[in-house]
Amino acid sequence: MNDDTKQKITLLLEELINTPCSESRQVAIKRELDKLSPDPFWSDYIFWSDEYVNEDLSINYEKFFDKISEYPNSHEYKTKSRILELAQKLVIRDFSDISEVDIVNEINELSPDISWTNYLFVDKTCLKNDGSIDKEAFLNKIFKESWNENFR
Repeated sequence: MNDDTKQKITLLLEELINTPCSESRQVAIKRELDKLSPDPFWSDYIFWSDEYVNEDLSINYEKFFDKISEYPNSHEYKTKSRILELAQKLVIRDFSDISEVDIVNEINELSPDISWTNYLFVDKTCLKNDGSIDKEAFLNKIFKESWNENFR
C-alpha cells in the first residue's frame, strides 16, 4: 500500500471518527474506505477491536496499516483469487495450462457453493454484458457475502 493511499485512508477515518457528519456522508466515506483498503475487514479492526487503538483512544495507524496490508497474503484472498482465475479460464475457454475438467474440479474444491456454474453458464447472473465475469457479484454469490469490492 503506497503512502498516498495511507494518507487518504487516514483522512477519511479521522473525518468518520472525529467529525460530525450526515449519514449519507458516513456511507460515502465507508464506500471510499472499502475501495481503498485491501482488507474488507478494515472496519472491524477500528470499531470492534482495541488492538489498533492507542491509550489516548487515537488510532494506531502504523499497526492498522500493517494489518490491512496482510490481507492479500491471506488464505481467503488467495482462494478467491484462484477461483476467479480458474473461472476466467473457463469463460474464455483457455485450457492451455489446465484442462477443463481439472478447472471444474478445483473450483468445486475451493467454492463453498456448488451452484457456481449456474451463475456463469446457466442464468449468467455473474456475467457482464461483454461476457466477462462480474468478479464482485460472483464472489458475493458463492461466498454469500456483499463485501468483495476489492475484486472489482
